[in-house]
Parts: sequence; C-alpha cells; structure tokens
Amino acid sequence: MMIKRPVINNTKFLKLLKARQLIPDNIIDDLLVELQGNALDVLATLIQSGVGTKRLLCQLWCDSIGIAHVDLEKTLFQSHIVKLMPERFARQFFAIPVYQMGDTVTVATPTPDNATIREEIRKIIGGPVNLVFALPQDIEWAINTEYKSSMDVQEFFSKIKISSIFQSAAPITEEKLTEIAGKDAANQLHVALILYGITENASEILIEPEKNSAKLHFIINGSVRRISTDQWTCEQLQQKLKQMAAVDDPNPENESRSARILFPTPGKKIDIQFLSLPTDFGDKIFLKILDRSPLQRVPSLSELYLSKTNAILFRDFLRAPQGLFLVTGPAESGKATIAYSMLHALKSASFKCVTIEDGIKNLIAGIHQYQVNPRSEFNRGELIDACLKMKPDVIYIQNVDDPLIKDAVIDAVEAHNIAIIGSMEATRVYDALEKAVGMGLDPILSGIISQHLVRRLCDHCKESHRLLSTEIQKIFIWDGKAEISACREKGCTYCRQSGFAGMIGVQEMVMIDATTRKLLNEHTPLTDIFQAIKKRGYKSREYDGIKKVLRGLTTMTEIEKMRKSA
Repeated sequence: MMIKRPVINNTKFLKLLKARQLIPDNIIDDLLVELQGNALDVLATLIQSGVGTKRLLCQLWCDSIGIAHVDLEKTLFQSHIVKLMPERFARQFFAIPVYQMGDTVTVATPTPDNATIREEIRKIIGGPVNLVFALPQDIEWAINTEYKSSMDVQEFFSKIKISSIFQSAAPITEEKLTEIAGKDAANQLHVALILYGITENASEILIEPEKNSAKLHFIINGSVRRISTDQWTCEQLQQKLKQMAAVDDPNPENESRSARILFPTPGKKIDIQFLSLPTDFGDKIFLKILDRSPLQRVPSLSELYLSKTNAILFRDFLRAPQGLFLVTGPAESGKATIAYSMLHALKSASFKCVTIEDGIKNLIAGIHQYQVNPRSEFNRGELIDACLKMKPDVIYIQNVDDPLIKDAVIDAVEAHNIAIIGSMEATRVYDALEKAVGMGLDPILSGIISQHLVRRLCDHCKESHRLLSTEIQKIFIWDGKAEISACREKGCTYCRQSGFAGMIGVQEMVMIDATTRKLLNEHTPLTDIFQAIKKRGYKSREYDGIKKVLRGLTTMTEIEKMRKSA
C-alpha cells in the first residue's frame, strides 16, 4: 500500500534556510514553486541533492518547529512497541512507534507539531506519547521494514531458481547457471548470493577474484564455507553488487570504495556494509550482513555462562560498583552483550546508569544512552562531562582506551565517585592490564573480564563420546583409569547439518584486590603481578573453555582454535 505524504507549509524553516545561505534564495523560491509550496519536499530534495547534510537540514527544520529529530536509519526499534500501532494506522497517520522509555512511547512522524494527529496517536497507543520529527522517506522505509510480511525469507530464497546452486559443493559455472535459469541467471545471481548468506546466518561474504576463477567465502558461526566459481560468475556478482551499492564502475583511481546496501526481503530490509578493494584480478568485495532489528531482550547474567567463581566476582562488583571495570576481548567477541547485561542488572538494583557508545546495539529501557557523533561539536570528553551533570551511579563507555578521555574517566571515578564500565579490545586479561597500566588507568582499576567467542554445540544433535587417552593427557593429570566423556558435533536439520548453533563466551576474570593494588602502586613488573594473581585463584580462559567442553557446550577443537588465535 502506498503512503500519501503530508504537505506542509513551513515559512520559518525557509527563513532559517535562507539565513544559513547554503544556496541562493532564488533557488529556494524556485524549488518551492516547483514542489507546489510543500516545504517538506524542499527539505527532502535538498538532502538528496547534497546541498547540506541530513543532520544539519533536519536540525534547521526542528529548530523551526521546536521538536527533536530522530534519524530512523540509525535508530533501534523495539518490535513490541511498533506493534502498539496497527500497520493500517501507521500508514494512515504517516507515523511509527519507535521505543518506550518509562510510560511514554516515542513516535516518529513528519508532523509532530500537529495536535490532532498527536491526540489520535495517543488514543491508538493508549497512553502518553512523545512525537519526534522524522523525514517522510525514512517513515515510509521504517513502516515497510518494521511491519513484517507473512512470507519468510527462507521461502523467498527457495523460489529463486538458482538458490540450490549455493548449497552444493561443486564449483559454480556459467553453463550450470544458464542450464538452471537461462537468461535470468545473471539477474538472480547476486540476490541468491545474499539470500543464501542471510538464511545460513552468515556474518560476512567475501568475493575473492583469482586469475581465471574466484572464491566465495561465507563466514558462518566463525567458520568459513568456500565455493569456487568461474570468471564469468565472479564478474556478474561484482557488477550487480556495485550497482546495488551505487559505486562508480569502472574505478579509474583504483581506490577502495565503501557503501551501504539496504537489501529488501519480504520481511524487512537487511542492512549490508559493502567494501571493494582493487586487486590484479578485479575488485575483492566484502559484504558484512547486519541485523537492523537487534535482540530487544538483554541476556541475564546467567545466560553469559560465567563459571561459578567468575559469577561470584561479577555479582560482588554489581552489588557495590566502584572504580573502572574493563570488559575486554578481541573484535566481535560480545563485549557489548556483557556490558548490557551488567547495566540491566544494575538498573534492576536501582542504580542510575548512562552510556556513551560509538554505536548503540540495543536499547535498554530506563537507561540514558548517548551515541558518539564524530561530526558533532562535542568530543567524547565533553560528553562524559555532560553525563556527570545527570549524577549517575554508573557510566558505560565504549572504547574507554581512547587517550583523549583518560583524564575525564579518572576524574569521574575519583572526583565524582562514579563507577565506570569500559570496553576495549584486548585478547586476554594480562593484555588489558598492561594496556590500563600504560595509560595510567591502574589507580582506578577495579576489575577486568576478557571474553572470546567459540561455537556452541547444537543441543538437538550433539552426541556424547569418551575422550581418547591422548586427548585426556593433554588436559588432565590422569591415572589412566577414569573414563572422561565430552560431546561432539553431529549435524541435523535444526543446525543445517553443521553441528553447531550460535556462539558461547569463554571468559577469564580478575578483580583488583588489596594485594594486587599494593603491587600496582609499587610499580611491580606486570609478570610478577600476574604470578601473584595466579596464586590467588585466577583461572585462564583455556581452563574455562575445558570446563565448558565437559559441560557439553562446545568442543576441544573450538578451544584449541581459540588458544591458537591469541
């Protein structure tokens, strides 16, 4: 169903626009005539033409009506809140609920200053509403995306003639494609590639050209599935994907190009990051598949699968948070998930929490979350100062190892008695401690948790087996008599024959007690400090991993891969 866009005459916006002198006044007047007096269409046209940034022009519009702007393309929707307004009303009023904070539901619309629409929306929602401004095209996109179609992506994928070709181990060739789909093969190929990645829960797809052929790499649950293709297939994929990403082709400057693809499916639009890198055999293309509807429910602490010892240390900190607690691990290791679980537990215990994040991955009701905008006049340190004025108990800071905010972080802890949960990339607890000491953060350090993700065994098909003596001797001091069992992957329809379903965290953790604090204050070498920590009960991530193997959660192969990745 098409949505009829509103017509708005906003003279104040036009005056502000002319005052900024972004374009000559006569062009604004001509646009207004051409667009039949609709100032909202003038705004959309100027953004599309690149006269000013979306942020700047929307801010001018919002200044003219005195209401805040929300960029729906960068906003996380709470699915259960969207459903408070039936789709037919969303299309009728050109509005969509976004999220709920407390009792108030925030609703995006191009006409937030319209009292009649406000009252109608309030009646539909059945409670207090906060109307914010969003562009008409963003509203239309959000409605089409968030109100799910009944057709499943898997069903959609199966309707494409060449879908089966990605499920075979055989190389993909022009002859095979045309045999299946005829002239439609070239037009279906890139769509089938992306849909296969989505249905297999791939996080990344890589197209790697070679001299007379190419390789397709699908990253699924941390493992790689490879398919060979001929040169024609590779060239068709490159051409179609560049068209989708709207990047110039050919590339005379031989530069890397990045873009964003919103891939339409029957249920929603999938957000895909596109990157192309020139090589001797053509462009290597990376596709990173993102989920535009992240999990709305924050996992509880028990769902982090912490060991009993680590869980006790974790809960002790959350009962009385103080100092700087570091959440660390390599890239894409679930650091944000741990931090969100901590914040959710703290909020439930009536601690006031705020966050400063480079990218908000999940909305948590009752917590003020702020996203860093690198183009904003505020830097990260000033954002911390602004948060301090809210008098929070806890601040979560993503990438706390930014040297530009070191003084602000130390001041927040020492002068304002605020606990900081900070994330940083560090492979192990030792590396994080070394980093913190190098930055001068050790005086405020209270604890560190480091996590690495491994593949989790599928509960529907995993099978128990006795470990071989050679396997046991690698892990335990063994008497040669006791039988030790673990689980291994098998494969079923539930896990698409992979034997694995999702990822699970393997952790190591250290709390800075009085003894460790004394050693840090005395500038004791880190190797000596860590030896002392080990004597007081520290358990490595390998130890935690082996415990999870014995619990039937993962395999020794996964733990060995983790160990070698350090």
